This record gives sequence, structure tokens and C-alpha cells, in this order.
Amino acid sequence: MNYSLAFKVAWRLLLYPALIAAAAGFVFFWLYAHPKRFLSSIDPGSLGLAAEGMKLHTADGINLDAWFIPHKTSKKSVIICHGYPMDKGDVLRLTSFLAKDFNLLYFDFRATGRSAGFFSTGGAREVRDIDAAVELLKSRGLGGAIGAFGFSMGAATVLLSRNPAIRARALDAPFADLAEEMDYIFSSFGLLRRPLLFVMKGWSLVLMGVNINSVSPARAASGLKTPVLIVQGDADTQVPPENALKIKAANPAAEVWLVKGGTHGGNRDNAGAQYENKIACFFREALK
Repeated sequence: MNYSLAFKVAWRLLLYPALIAAAAGFVFFWLYAHPKRFLSSIDPGSLGLAAEGMKLHTADGINLDAWFIPHKTSKKSVIICHGYPMDKGDVLRLTSFLAKDFNLLYFDFRATGRSAGFFSTGGAREVRDIDAAVELLKSRGLGGAIGAFGFSMGAATVLLSRNPAIRARALDAPFADLAEEMDYIFSSFGLLRRPLLFVMKGWSLVLMGVNINSVSPARAASGLKTPVLIVQGDADTQVPPENALKIKAANPAAEVWLVKGGTHGGNRDNAGAQYENKIACFFREALK
């Protein structure tokens, strides 16, 4: 028997699939971590809101594009966090009703919209973006009563944030765990799902320094002592309702509102005025 030939064949049978897996994993990692920029056509002016354009500066040196919508009398503020891979304009219609009672600060997360930054990290580094928003409000004398609203990845990031200045969190469709959410997203890949995700996680660790398995909004929620409201559509197929229940299990004090017929990004459409009243009342009460 030619052992040398057998060794060469076996070596290639192992090496080539590994190289293909590494390349495929890199492609998917790149598509998700460096998303195509989405720029909304809507701005505060189109809704009759006067806004100041500005730049926020993160602790790790990234400039974020932002809108500040001041309230004439209120000292209470809400930071608005959009979902992946969209921009701040994508949640403007969803949240503009809050301008009646609060100062509002919208911004594009790193690597999205008009902000700088190369990698989107699913919330791991985006918490620094929220910190930059908090610092901007403090610089304007508005650090005493700050709430945060987030949608989807933005909601997850609000949960991940440990910033002590945030006194209330309203969340529309947050995922409970990034690794589990990715597993769900790639469920249609069948047997290829696990090896593909394994390689993607490896690239994330090597190129971004982010361990995807450690990005857990539910685990972060367990340590929160401030009010949490979770709005979750029962027909959401992108972030299923089980996510809200996992966060609730980690933080029993959190309030979960299941919107009948609500889809991902469609809870306000389904709930109508109740959506606005629920979230506005939550912030008014929590930011007294």
C-alpha cells in the first residue's frame, strides 16, 4: 500500500473543505459585519420637527451622525436607537410622537447611515455609541433624566448598555442573545448552519475582537434595576416572541407587552395610538 499517497489524499480531503468553509464563513461574516449603507430620505424637518444636526464622538474615536430635537421646556430626554442595518431616519416615524414630551437624540450607529466606523458588532461595541449620546446630553445640562428607546438591534444594545445615566429602557423587538439569533437566522442552511456559524464567530473574534457568544442582552438585563418595557409582536418572524420571554425570565421586573398581529417593525401599525400612549406613559412615569 502506498502510505504516502494515502496521506496526501487524506490531507487534501481535510484541507480543501476547511479552506472552503473558512472562505464561505468570511464572506458571510463580511456581509453582516460590514453592511451596505442605508440612507433614509426622511428627516425631522419633513415631520415638522426642528432638529440640530451634530456629531457625537465615541470613546474609541468614532464620529457618529446625529439629530438633536430639543423640547422647549422639558429637561427629560430619550435617546433613540435604530435597528440593523438601517439608520436613524428608519425609526423617526416610529418614535417622533415622543417629541411632545421629551428632548430626543437620534444617531446612526457605527458603520451605518452617515456615521463613521467600519464594523457593525451586533451591540458589542455599539454600547459605546450610546455612551457618546449620554455624554452629549450631559454637556447640554440634560443628564438628570435620560431614557432610551431601541428597535431590534438598537433595543438589544440598549439592554447591553450599562450606562448608569439611563434611567428607563423601552424596547421594541430586542433579541435575547446574539448567538441564538444568528442560529435562528441561518436555520435554513440545515447541516451547514453550525460549521458556517462557527467560522463566522472565529472571524468576528480575530478581526473585531468580539466574542459573539458573549453578546447576551438577556444576561445583561438580569443586572438592571431600572424600569424596562418590552414591546413584542406575536407575529414577529425575525425576532420571535420567545426572545422577549427570555429577557423577562432574566429580569422578572421587566414589563412585556405582546402586540397581537405585530410584525418586526410593525407593532406601531398594529397597535395604533395604544403604542404611542404605552411608551410615552412609560417614560413619563419612569423619568419623574
